[in-house]
Amino acid sequence: MRLSAILSVFTLFLFVFGVADAQEGAVADQYGGENDAVAEAEGRFEEQNAELERRIDEVSAVGGDLEESQSLVDGANGRTVELREESEELRQNLAQRRAANERAKASYEESVREAYKNGGLEGVDLVLESLLGSGGAGAASDPAIARILFGGRDALLEYREAEQALEDTMRQISEKNNAYDRAVEDEAARAEELRQREATLEAAVEEIRIERDASATQLREIQDAERARILETAPATGGAPGQKGYEVRLARQKIVAEEVAPIPYRRYEELYKESARKYGFAADWHILAAVGKVESNHGQNMGPSTAGAMGPMQFLPSTWETSGVDGNGDGVANIMDPEDAIPAAAKYLQTGGAPNDWYAALYSYNHADWYVRKVLAVAEGYRRLAGDETVGPYTVGG
Repeated sequence: MRLSAILSVFTLFLFVFGVADAQEGAVADQYGGENDAVAEAEGRFEEQNAELERRIDEVSAVGGDLEESQSLVDGANGRTVELREESEELRQNLAQRRAANERAKASYEESVREAYKNGGLEGVDLVLESLLGSGGAGAASDPAIARILFGGRDALLEYREAEQALEDTMRQISEKNNAYDRAVEDEAARAEELRQREATLEAAVEEIRIERDASATQLREIQDAERARILETAPATGGAPGQKGYEVRLARQKIVAEEVAPIPYRRYEELYKESARKYGFAADWHILAAVGKVESNHGQNMGPSTAGAMGPMQFLPSTWETSGVDGNGDGVANIMDPEDAIPAAAKYLQTGGAPNDWYAALYSYNHADWYVRKVLAVAEGYRRLAGDETVGPYTVGG
């Protein structure tokens, strides 16, 4: 697997956590509170962000209900308008039928009066009352008059039936109108309730967003302070090229920097595993091995570097002076000896935040974001080659 392909899966993590110093024990105690502050601020930010997302989802759900309710209101309003238009048309139709009925009735009355022109008006009124009311039995005595009367009566009865049907239809439409009006009122009330709920939720979302942003600002301030503090401490490696002369002189005068016989990679791997286990991150020995790979290709480039770093883990002599470890128990801490340098690197990473915060630990080793990304990419490559699914994946921020 090409290293460039591995590196492509990682992005720059924006914040740096943890501690870094050359001293163990007292230094770790000194910065423990700062780590707690970072963790607390980060936890508060994550909680508020989760609550914000939950409230936004709730607003979206209410918005969907509101849209559906408004659609029902609009539909009910539309149907109500249709029914009212239909009612008005039927009212006009009914008025026309009644007018026609009145005209037919008047004509009918005139026909009867004409038929009874030799009789009195009282007799005509009795006949009309009989025909228009109970059935016209009194007119049957005169066959000619009966034909006129009963023929007209059939037309009147048809008008009456049509009028009754229209009245029934009007009553049904009125009932439907009332039902739709109630539905419109109910849906309008529900829509108003949903709008109020939506407004309340939006206000809550805005409040949480303000709190979240304030927490994010506080978190960035704490993280920036941590980064600034780490930058003030001496890195294990890296440094400026201009200090090479000073570091080389320090190596001759203050520390042990004696060359040792090369050892095979298998022994390097054993030292990585042993040292990672001793300093509390046995499962993540791939990262320690990645540091060794990036720094010296496992002892192939022992330095000094342009900044004066040397040995398999490329410690600066000025840092080694306070952070060197006698890993093999021979009485000296030799910056060039893998059996001393690898445990010293593990100890330094532990002091910097490993295994809880690998970004901070690696950043303390070398104050460069590119360095952190590169080491984690190499470690991820080692992890995948080993088929180790118990840890990782190793990513920036992971």
